Amino acid sequence: MSAPTKQLGNLSLGGRMSTTRGQAERRGAADDEEGNSASSSSGEEEVEDSAPGSTKSLVTGNSAILYNVSGLSGEVRARALSGILGKFVVDKCRASQDGYDFQVLDHGLVHLGNGPMTCSCSEYGDGPKACRHIFWLVDQLHRLTLPKGPGPGISLSRTGQSPDFPPLYELIGGRMEDILLKARWALVDDPSSPEFSEQESGTSMSRPEKVRDILSAFSEATMPDDFRPDQVETIRQPRTPEQCVVQGDFEATMFRLAVHDDNVYRSLRKAMPAPARCAIFFDKVQKNTRALLVDFDRYCQYGTPQRDGTALEIRVVVERLHELVSLVAINIAPRAPDSHRNAPDALIGILRDVVTYNYNAFDGNAWGRISPAGETENDCNLFAQVIGQPEVSGQYFVLDVLESLPRAVLKEWEPQLVTIMSKIPMSNQSMVTYLQQFQVLLNREFPATGFGVTASGHKRPAGGASGSGRKRPK
Repeated sequence: MSAPTKQLGNLSLGGRMSTTRGQAERRGAADDEEGNSASSSSGEEEVEDSAPGSTKSLVTGNSAILYNVSGLSGEVRARALSGILGKFVVDKCRASQDGYDFQVLDHGLVHLGNGPMTCSCSEYGDGPKACRHIFWLVDQLHRLTLPKGPGPGISLSRTGQSPDFPPLYELIGGRMEDILLKARWALVDDPSSPEFSEQESGTSMSRPEKVRDILSAFSEATMPDDFRPDQVETIRQPRTPEQCVVQGDFEATMFRLAVHDDNVYRSLRKAMPAPARCAIFFDKVQKNTRALLVDFDRYCQYGTPQRDGTALEIRVVVERLHELVSLVAINIAPRAPDSHRNAPDALIGILRDVVTYNYNAFDGNAWGRISPAGETENDCNLFAQVIGQPEVSGQYFVLDVLESLPRAVLKEWEPQLVTIMSKIPMSNQSMVTYLQQFQVLLNREFPATGFGVTASGHKRPAGGASGSGRKRPK
């Protein structure tokens, strides 16, 4: 192998993550952390006593977060204080089938998963009472996950976690790798870990999927599932860095290296972090929707097919629109919480675009289209066909996905949703049923909107446009 190829085999886009210096860096990070927390280690602050003669109930941890330990017994409280004021070092973290294992240097292995946190140290051996290493790790993870100023006096339980928040494993979700990068804790990957296989929850991306997501984000049009399908079938085969090289194909080489080389993987994640990838992904969905509708307009007016020869009849466009909405839906959980900011924009954008197609799309075409036998005007109405018959199917285009989002997420979208709803006419039972569900969504999120839609269709949404809506607005 030539010298340049050998250098490529040892490629590391992030020199700071080099394994030859990793131990020193981790110790350096720990020293920095200890230095930063020197003042907070003595930052216990007595506000109230939990019982006569008790010790201080409020204490500031190394993270500068204030904890309330009044609910802990004497022994567990002593462990909590020793932990959140202690000085430990995470040597590495390994993804396991049911969570993550943190190697606390010279002390033990702390496991974080769906159940109570555990530790391999002798101190933990007395059951569900957390040891000091668990309390220390909880404090560090709080520092890396909770918003700034999470509130005074976070309670701690005997298990080490806080009853004031969801369990840490749930709270962290798919952000663990970003947290490890931020903390400069090394992640050890192996093919049996959740980084290569779906986690039990089924909502986390595998490592190859994340790499496709990262690399496709550098393309203006390529979606993650469309990135290098020729490499996907064999990507899980074990490879050394040298074996990842594909002569004359830099993209394939980077794909392989990022899957099999931890340093390359971490460096790419730094270059294209999860929030940026999330925004790019949902923006591409909107662009694909608009491109589809532009092609549809061209086909309706002139009979021009797509480049691959596809004739964009109504049924074809309806199917693709539903696929795009489904693509948004299945990417919300794996990309949370970033998706909660970007997914509504994509969904509402799709609905806003499609609602303008509430008319006969082939009316006035210039290519002499001959309507198939039995085709009605409603059959040529793209919006009507996209909605379908919700009174029969129980499915509501876009609305079902919006309703699955956390309640607080849609608040900023109220004006757009109200405007879209006002543009939907009550021309048939399907439209009425769809509007009723729209009303349910709006009244759930914004009780003061005061929309009213009856089953008989006698009442329109406030500000509704007059007319049948069958002709496209000019």
